[in-house]
Amino acid sequence: PEPTPTQAAPATATPLPPPTSTPKPELGLAGDIVLWHSWSGEDLKILRSMLDRLQSDHPDLYLDAVHVGPSEVRQRLLDAILAGNGPSLLLAPISRYPDLASEDLVQPLNGYMDLVQEADLLSSAWYGNTIASSLVALPAWVETVALYVNTDLIAPNEVPRTLDDLLVQANLSDTPLLGLYISPFHLGWGFPAYGAVMLDAGYRVVLDQQPGAEAWLTWLREANLSGGIWFSQDYAELQRAFRHGELPMIIDGSWTLASFVPALGDSLRVLSIPDGPAGPARPFVNSESFFVIAGQSPRDTDASVMAALALIELAADSPHTTRGLPAAQREAEADSRAARELKALLEQTVPMHVGPGAKVIWDLAQIMFERALAGQEPPADLVARFALLANEQTSR
Repeated sequence: PEPTPTQAAPATATPLPPPTSTPKPELGLAGDIVLWHSWSGEDLKILRSMLDRLQSDHPDLYLDAVHVGPSEVRQRLLDAILAGNGPSLLLAPISRYPDLASEDLVQPLNGYMDLVQEADLLSSAWYGNTIASSLVALPAWVETVALYVNTDLIAPNEVPRTLDDLLVQANLSDTPLLGLYISPFHLGWGFPAYGAVMLDAGYRVVLDQQPGAEAWLTWLREANLSGGIWFSQDYAELQRAFRHGELPMIIDGSWTLASFVPALGDSLRVLSIPDGPAGPARPFVNSESFFVIAGQSPRDTDASVMAALALIELAADSPHTTRGLPAAQREAEADSRAARELKALLEQTVPMHVGPGAKVIWDLAQIMFERALAGQEPPADLVARFALLANEQTSR
C-alpha cells in the first residue's frame, strides 16, 4: 500500500530498552489466542495459512482471527478491555497506533527482550517499535524503499552510485531515468546521505542546526529542473511506467515486489540508493507488528508473546505480502533474486519515528518537500520554518 506522508522516520534511533533476563515461557503453546487484524485478499490467505500451521503444530492451542476495521480498533479495544474480553493480539502497522502504550491498552514487552533478541529480528524494526524506551510491539513484516532497476533499459554497472553522478546523468538526459514519489517516506533517506539528523533523542526537530538538510533540499530542486528525474505525486502512474518498461529506475517500497517481479522477471534488480557526500542513503523502515493487549494474566501474556514470535518465525518462510518483507532475518527458498537483494539492504535502514508529534512532523515535512521541489523559497528558509513550526506544534 502507498504510505502516507506521516509514515517516515528520523535518522536517529529511539533508545533501546535494556535487555531483561526473564524466565522463558514454556515452549508448548496452549489455550485460547484471539487475534485482531484488518487484512484482506491474498494477504489474508497467507495469514490464515500461517495460523492454520501454528494451530496444527500446537494441538492444544486455539486461534481465533477476527477482522476489525482500522478506524474501529481503538474504541473497540478500549470497550473490550474494560469488559474483560479483549483480544490477545493486535496485528497492525506500528505507525497507526503509537499511542496504545501510553493509553495502557497494550502490554510493554521489555521483560521479553531475551526472546526478542533470540528471534533475530531486524534491529531497526524493533528499535522502531520502541517508544520512550519501552518495547510496545513485535515487528513481523517491514517496509522500506530501495532503488529498483530495469536492466533491459540500463545495465547495473551504469547505475549511478552517488547522488552527484545521478544528477550529472539526469542533466544529460532528455527522458526520465528515475521516478521519485513525493513523500517523506520516499525522500527522507537524503538527510543522512548529506549528514543531517532530523530529530534528537527528545523528539525535537534539529534539521535547522545542520547544513546537510539545506544541501539535500537544494539537490532535490536541481534534480527537479533536470530532464532525467521525474518527481510526481501520482504514485500509480510512476509504478505503471516502471512496470511497463517506460522508466529505467524507480525508488519505491518493498511492498511493490509482488507487482514488479511478475512484470519484469529476471530484468529486475534491487540496488542501494546512491550515496551522498556524507555517506550511504539510509531509508526509513516501518513495520506491521503484533501488539500484546493489556489486561491478560501473566500466563496468558506469556502465551500471547510466544504465539506472536511463532507467527513471526512462520512469516519468514511464507509468501510475500503487500505488507513488506519478514522482520525475521533469513532467506526463504521461495525468495526471488529481487527479494534477496532487498533483504540484503535492510541493515541500511533506520527506524521510523512513531513517537510524540509524529503526524505533525511528517505533515509539515511533506509541505517542506513540495515547496523545495517547486523552488518557492530558499532551502535554508524552508528548513528553518519546518523546524520552528514542528517544535512549536509538538511543544518541544
